[in-house]
Amino acid sequence: MIDSTFDVRIYNIERRTRANGYTYKVVWKVGTKKHSKTYPTKALADARRSELLTAVKHGEPFSTETGMPLSYASKAVDTNWYDFAVEFVDKSWPHFSANQRKNVAKAMTAATIALLRMPPKQFDPVKVRMALREWAFNSKRRTNPEEPMPDEVRVILDWVQRNTLSMAAWEQSDRIDTVVSALGTLLDGTAAAASSVSRNRRIMNLDGVRRPPRHPPPEPPAQGQGQWRGRPQGRAGHR
Repeated sequence: MIDSTFDVRIYNIERRTRANGYTYKVVWKVGTKKHSKTYPTKALADARRSELLTAVKHGEPFSTETGMPLSYASKAVDTNWYDFAVEFVDKSWPHFSANQRKNVAKAMTAATIALLRMPPKQFDPVKVRMALREWAFNSKRRTNPEEPMPDEVRVILDWVQRNTLSMAAWEQSDRIDTVVSALGTLLDGTAAAASSVSRNRRIMNLDGVRRPPRHPPPEPPAQGQGQWRGRPQGRAGHR
């Protein structure tokens, strides 16, 4: 279900001076969160502001996640990131090497924690990461009838599934910043080595990104390929 509100305020266009002229920033507030979009011309900024005003006048609800009218929403808002990630792992498992499986699980774990609606403060942080890496993103272990999932792990993963953002989060630059930052942490939350950070960014199709613009969500590889959109995977072992 998409979180939405009718509490929307549209501000005046802000003109910003640049070395080669001006840019025009449309700013609006949905609930308690401000959103903005910068355009190279005033005409484009006026057009976007008019669209937002029209949606408000028509009584359209706005998404508290993306800041846009629900009528603008892509199908991404209907897909939970955790569900997508688990499905990706299951479909790709037969085509990944043991090294790729482990590295993908590590990257998915960091990204998933970064895409939670709230920190899982009621759980031990290490146990949350272990549950994700060793169970949620380990297709063989999770589906093995001879090794039932421990109750503690199931409780953690059920909470994560309920509290993960939708795929629309990949359309928000601030969320991508959070993911990029999270990809630089180890299982215990400490800083990872530079080589691990670089590998994780490649896996998530965020290689070279510092403060990224809007990115589409990662896409699964074609059958038989072990990488995101042709990007290489890292190395390590996974069961």
